[in-house]
Amino acid sequence: MPGLNPQIYASVKGGILAFSKSLARSVAPRVRVNVLAPGWIETAFGAGLDDETRRAVSESTPLKRWGTPEDVAGTAIFLASPAASFLTGQTILVGGGVVM
Repeated sequence: MPGLNPQIYASVKGGILAFSKSLARSVAPRVRVNVLAPGWIETAFGAGLDDETRRAVSESTPLKRWGTPEDVAGTAIFLASPAASFLTGQTILVGGGVVM
């Protein structure tokens, strides 16, 4: 990941994922713990990027578009629904296939 301190970002992200799995095991069956991991989502951050970077993101995404807040919200609604009642300790990637 380009930018300032990518090692710190990656370390913190990895720590959160490991913590969520440990927490899921310790609070089950009373509570389910899952993580939403959004990719490039149309937010104020993305709006501030130049056109070339925005186009490069779309092209590098297998679904060829940026995600929307509704994409993330739909996944959150699924996780809160009875349909996800047997999921815990999972990380759901909402990134259009960038990371598989």
